[in-house]
Amino acid sequence: MKQYKSFTLVEILISISLFSIIVLFLYQSLDITQTSNQFYSKKLNQKQDINNMKKIFFLDLIHSLDKSSTIIEIDSDKNSIAKINSTNYYHNPFYNNITYLVTKDRNLVRIESLKPFIKDKLDDSFFENSYIDILDNNITKFKVSRNTIESQDDKIAIYIEKENEDNIIFGF
Repeated sequence: MKQYKSFTLVEILISISLFSIIVLFLYQSLDITQTSNQFYSKKLNQKQDINNMKKIFFLDLIHSLDKSSTIIEIDSDKNSIAKINSTNYYHNPFYNNITYLVTKDRNLVRIESLKPFIKDKLDDSFFENSYIDILDNNITKFKVSRNTIESQDDKIAIYIEKENEDNIIFGF
């Protein structure tokens, strides 16, 4: 009997089928890895955004000229409007009036302005001399509260409720 130095057709078909099965499983595992990486990347971005927002609040409050002068008002949607007189600035060193509020579009904004924010007396000159930064969106509730017990340090707590996401609570 002669010995051939090549593979038979059946051996080639079996090897191609095994290779196809292995490639199929490798592709599925790559797809699962990509999906999980997207999920964790989204979570990481959310955590970074929250930490950046906390950092901005913290720096504004730490550099406030007088913590007791922080004014907290309530708007028509029962959200807080926090007014801080701070030396922490991102845009202009002369704009030391900082206001946090939720807009009608449910955006949490930080307003750095020359004049103090007065809800009922807004005019064009106020917006010409201010910088407005959108910190977050889809905000359903924004509450700022202050510790009013005289024996303790003046502490401020911030509560942010977002649509379809975890609530954010932090204090200073």
